[in-house]
Amino acid sequence: MVRFLIQRPIAVTVTLIAFAVLSLAASGLLPVSLMPAVDIPEIIVKLDAPEKNAREMEFNYLSGLRRRLQQVSHLDGLESYASNGQGVVRMRFQYGTNISYAFIEANELIDSYMHRMPKDFKRPRVIKTSATDVPVFYLNVSMKKKEDEPRFMELSEFTEQVIKKRLEQLPEVAMADISGTEYPEIVLEADPDFLKQMGISRQNLVHVLEESTYSMGNIRVRSGLYEFKVRYVSSRLVNRADIEKLTLKAGDRLFKLKELVKVRIRPQAGKGLVLSDGDRSVALAVIKKSSARMASLKKKTEEQLASMRKDYPRLKFRVEGSQTDLLDYSLGNLESSLWIGGTLAFLIMFLFLRDLKSPLLIGISVPVSLLISLLFFFLLKISVNIISLSGLILGMGMMIDNSIIVIDNIVQHRDRGLSVSDSCVRGTQEVIRPLISSVLTTCAVFIPLIFIPGISGALFYDQAM
Repeated sequence: MVRFLIQRPIAVTVTLIAFAVLSLAASGLLPVSLMPAVDIPEIIVKLDAPEKNAREMEFNYLSGLRRRLQQVSHLDGLESYASNGQGVVRMRFQYGTNISYAFIEANELIDSYMHRMPKDFKRPRVIKTSATDVPVFYLNVSMKKKEDEPRFMELSEFTEQVIKKRLEQLPEVAMADISGTEYPEIVLEADPDFLKQMGISRQNLVHVLEESTYSMGNIRVRSGLYEFKVRYVSSRLVNRADIEKLTLKAGDRLFKLKELVKVRIRPQAGKGLVLSDGDRSVALAVIKKSSARMASLKKKTEEQLASMRKDYPRLKFRVEGSQTDLLDYSLGNLESSLWIGGTLAFLIMFLFLRDLKSPLLIGISVPVSLLISLLFFFLLKISVNIISLSGLILGMGMMIDNSIIVIDNIVQHRDRGLSVSDSCVRGTQEVIRPLISSVLTTCAVFIPLIFIPGISGALFYDQAM
């Protein structure tokens, strides 16, 4: 085989160039991320009912929902637990199950079960996770001036309505999860003695509020021979002024609600607090799409942040916990390993062989092999991540070792007076079997990782391949 290839230099060169061009094109299409895109075979359903205790959550809500979710296909296990105000159902699936289909099926079963729930019951949240769901970075938004901090509720609403949507418009961003927010709620404070004197009960106030908020949905209105379709009819209490204008009749008098109760706005009970550089902030956890490249996401995000800093000068934007730094460090390690390995191999061969051509051969073979490996990454749908990079570094080390051995053996035959062609054939054939055996012993350690079941095998699949 070696003689066959040496006798056809043009065909070998053209084939090598073709592979190199294809590899360059494929390398530009490879997704770059911190971890491989591995679906975790688990779905979590969360129920929220703040006024219910753990016993009510179990018997009134969780038990029925659990029986319904047992119908999901490929279910491997199901467990649930209830606490005061919250219930959780955790579904585990056989590895290899299409979690996207299971997610859709779970949502359909929950929708079909909702008619059995109380009218005011909030629909359960269905959550699926993946190894790539780890946020690539956190964006903390806060006020620049201390005197603006009392307007934190406005900042929370602005961040959710504007900043979050601007980030999610980037094609590389899957979603931005917001936390640390503070939202307002309207509170009615009444004097029981005053209401009693006016002959008004607490139920009268509740009745006025309920009557003022209604939704009729899609209805048909008939008038003689004519029929009208009304798509949506509703009334909503939007702000404090709307509530203060409501009227309530007590005896012969008509009161405005603000005459009977004190209407004020206060922050809702907080669910979390985020501090960034000592300032209270709203945090956005940015999750990238599995097919996106980290470098492209970083560039687009920096452009978006520069635009937002210009558009909103009163706000402070701070990026923390960026995965791009870790990924850049990993890629930098690979690049430095390549340069250090190539330089050391060059120096060693130059010192022992005192020949400039031999080190140059290694300088060609190793980068080309590395580039062609990326073509197989593309064909096998493997992303550039920490796990796959560790396999590349190991393979690159073996390439350098084998190159030195083959070239050294060829040089020995050349020194004995054989021609270049015969030296290449004999020198390679003498060591090719031991070298392949050496490589296969290393591969024998990693190839079994492909057959490990579950998430562990999926994580190390990239390295093994």
